[in-house]
Amino acid sequence: MRVKLLSLLMVAGLSGCSLAPDYQRPESPSSDGWHGIEQTASNETALPDWRTFMSDQQLQSLIESALTHNKDLKQTLLSVASMQAQYRIQDSARFPSLDATGSGTRQRTSDAVTGTGTVYSSQYSATIGVTSYELDLFGRVKNLSSAALESYFAQDENRRSAVISLVSEVASAYIRLLAEQELLNLTEETVKAYKETLALVQTRYDSGYSSALTLAQSKTALHSAEATLAKYKLSVAQQYNTLRQLVGAPVNQHIHARLPQEDGRMLTDLKVGASSELLLSRPDILAAEHSLKAANANIGAARAAFFPRISLTANAGTMSSSLEDLFGSASGMWQFVPGISVPVFDWGSNQASLDVAKITRQKSVIVYQEAIETAFKEVSDALLGQQYYMEEWHAQKSNLAANKDYYELAKMRYEQGNDSYMDLLDAQRSLFSARESELSAHLNLLVSRVSLYKALGGGWRAADQEKTTQVSSELPVAE
Repeated sequence: MRVKLLSLLMVAGLSGCSLAPDYQRPESPSSDGWHGIEQTASNETALPDWRTFMSDQQLQSLIESALTHNKDLKQTLLSVASMQAQYRIQDSARFPSLDATGSGTRQRTSDAVTGTGTVYSSQYSATIGVTSYELDLFGRVKNLSSAALESYFAQDENRRSAVISLVSEVASAYIRLLAEQELLNLTEETVKAYKETLALVQTRYDSGYSSALTLAQSKTALHSAEATLAKYKLSVAQQYNTLRQLVGAPVNQHIHARLPQEDGRMLTDLKVGASSELLLSRPDILAAEHSLKAANANIGAARAAFFPRISLTANAGTMSSSLEDLFGSASGMWQFVPGISVPVFDWGSNQASLDVAKITRQKSVIVYQEAIETAFKEVSDALLGQQYYMEEWHAQKSNLAANKDYYELAKMRYEQGNDSYMDLLDAQRSLFSARESELSAHLNLLVSRVSLYKALGGGWRAADQEKTTQVSSELPVAE
């Protein structure tokens, strides 16, 4: 009878009611006014994974290395593992833990105490039982476990965000490196051209065909270009350092690649509708929602603190005065100790805890809605960048072509003696500036495409998930 009663009480504890409010996803902010964001669900295909989106083999190799060695990502993975362990600790409180104990005592009582001579006594026992198991009749322990699980899910979404951010940062740094290298090469060619021009002007000056002013202008142009050359050498070296830090391991210091002259050759064109429904799958938004669910569960735990807490201690085993008879049929023993704790007066502590839980939930709602608005802004900015950077790049390419013609005509007229050296110098400077502007516009276009890919949530492959969860084991999937 007692065993049946104990079993029923344990079942009641494991299946206690929950005082947490029913979870309802908060109303999402309106996407009205955000350029390119649609309220309706998208019928477009899903985003490609990053290997498909970023076709450059050197870039793919750098990203693979970064996913393995980046220190910030490793810290994020350990944070996920820590949160997972905390969930397991909290969840274990839902179930009774069994403890086995064994003891033996030997006691001597002197004649001065007994008056009948020295007495020797022994006692041995072996028991197994449950100690201070809380019957979760009002869902306090269950809600704490649910909150810990949702916190783990939120941290795991932060891991996904970290991976997507790392992939995007490596891609942007790589593209900037290629652009800086092209600017460095352009400046080296310009310095070489200025040196050749200076040699020609020096010869003409020595022969009396050029003025001292022309010679001074030629030297000024050369030294200015040499200063620009030093600037781009520094930029390239610093960009390598940026890549080195992101990758977390040595990188090839002689990356030889150029920005593609045709759109879509390095980064696939993203033909994905930016619907508000699609954006709700962003890991930062999912993380915010899991944190909101955790706050919701904590309200249930805080409410349960107002109700009695029932705990059970029960054990069974054997006890005997001799070790030989410890496991005999007549040595059995058991103990059943229920306990109840009823809150009577706590100076408002429980109410304050409930107030904190409710306020935390309200803050979590705001954080969730803010995450959605942040997603709207980032996607809208990236879409605007795609549109206007593309227009700028095409205009700069046309400007560059016109400046090439201008330079060739100025060079021919100078060599024929029809124009001054100043006219040629202006054409050279204009050509260099046009090439700089074209590279800058192309760089902005490619980086904005990476930003759009990141803003839309990034592509996610199961292989990457396996690689970045080596320190974690399986847990239930969030609904």
